[in-house]
Amino acid sequence: MSSFVIAGKADDPSYARAEYAAKQVQAIVPNVFFRLEMKHPDHWKEFINSICKLYDFSSYSDDFGGPLVWTLEGDLVGGSADFVHNVCIHRFGMKDPPAVTDPLFKQIASDNLKQVKLQLQREQSGPSLAERCDTANAKAKVSNLLSSMSFDKRQLIHQGGTFEVWTSDQLAERQDEVRGAYADGQAARLEPGLRVCKVGQEDSHIIVLHPMPLVEKQLVLVPLRQTADITFKQLAEEEAAKQAEDAVVAPELPEDEAAKVAKLEIHPHKFRTGPIRDEDLSHLDFVAAMDILLNVGGVATWTGLKGSSEYRHPVETYIQVLPFPLNSAGADSPLQYPLELYIERVLHEGKTKLPVFPFQHYLVPVSPEKPDLQDYAKAVTTAYEKAKAHFDGSSWAIAFTTSWLLIMPMQPPDVDSPHHEAWLKLPPPHPCSLCGLLISMKVPSGFPETAGVMGLSNGKLVSTRAEEEGIPEGSPEFDVAIRDVRICSQLLDRPAEAVGIWAKP
Repeated sequence: MSSFVIAGKADDPSYARAEYAAKQVQAIVPNVFFRLEMKHPDHWKEFINSICKLYDFSSYSDDFGGPLVWTLEGDLVGGSADFVHNVCIHRFGMKDPPAVTDPLFKQIASDNLKQVKLQLQREQSGPSLAERCDTANAKAKVSNLLSSMSFDKRQLIHQGGTFEVWTSDQLAERQDEVRGAYADGQAARLEPGLRVCKVGQEDSHIIVLHPMPLVEKQLVLVPLRQTADITFKQLAEEEAAKQAEDAVVAPELPEDEAAKVAKLEIHPHKFRTGPIRDEDLSHLDFVAAMDILLNVGGVATWTGLKGSSEYRHPVETYIQVLPFPLNSAGADSPLQYPLELYIERVLHEGKTKLPVFPFQHYLVPVSPEKPDLQDYAKAVTTAYEKAKAHFDGSSWAIAFTTSWLLIMPMQPPDVDSPHHEAWLKLPPPHPCSLCGLLISMKVPSGFPETAGVMGLSNGKLVSTRAEEEGIPEGSPEFDVAIRDVRICSQLLDRPAEAVGIWAKP
């Protein structure tokens, strides 16, 4: 396994080119790891001098401008050009990247500098938002408040796009439990230790750790008005009311104990049942989301569904942030999410569609005028409204970062329709699939695949027994057979199609 450190000034196009090349290599050679050390120009000299002394890189002067690349073992590779030519091209077979003068690297360098400046501003204001999230996550782990899942993980390349498919035997059982507990719009009561802090304009939202995270430190943004603190006194009164018929007397609680918060109550988002105009994402939602993305980093996601039946935990009806890195390689990978290079290339070409996705979608750049929170929030709000305007309908899934927003219109089935049986068995994947990370239950083979037939008829991923066995409408078996769902076991080998399993045709 090869591991490299790439260090440079955030505003340097040469560093941006080395970073770009490392991501290209990572996409084709997953077992190569890179650590990126991106520094503010004012802090570069002190940093690089300390590195040169530590590893005895004596051939570089005190005013060396970088970038510099070395291995984790301390072996010097050289500058950006040495790294790209000797390591990326000759050793790993990467195609020659664009010249350092290409506008792409100037743009990457500009974005890098914005990121570093914002992080420094936050650090000067005390514990950063990222540190508060880290601290809350660590405490929640110690207190056993998080119920994580283990996944089998693999990487697939499809039409030049990198996907990761994570599967778990636990996911189907968990989905059944969640649907049973919250299908009728019930609120969730969480342990108060999952609350991180308030965030957003005038503290409009709270950050909550997802109680059943798919990835490390998965965060949820809940409007403050949709939450309530439940005290021990309230819990005791509720229990007493339930047992009133049995004449059970609730025990008296000490006054200081009774007033303590026992549970954090979160009501589900009203988008599914309320008017779109009143319950759609607002500028305040995007201010809070951008505060996290600029300080913690990650991909933000949201699914807005109208009608059909609910399959999500109440916290999942709100914006979620899945922190970087969203890949199986972890922090040593320069790729922050599987489709990062693919999406960057499409944006650079000025296109709005990802050729790898065979369903309706729309990609919009997020382009703030100034590198501050309010401008980022304004830019992503504008991108969201622009993306929605391209489609009719009232349901969609989105994913967005500080650079782009991607929307996929959806078509949830009516609860009385045969298609709803498929919705119950295979609900939409988490919207992080839009950036290349498909999280799914494992799919066993069923008939006709168990009879030696490869896949379902007409190449479908989801079908019914009526379709597969040719049972005609009007026959005695049809009403039962049309609701007997068949899921193709090849679903997980076709991730680009699986992402859009419930996309609007």
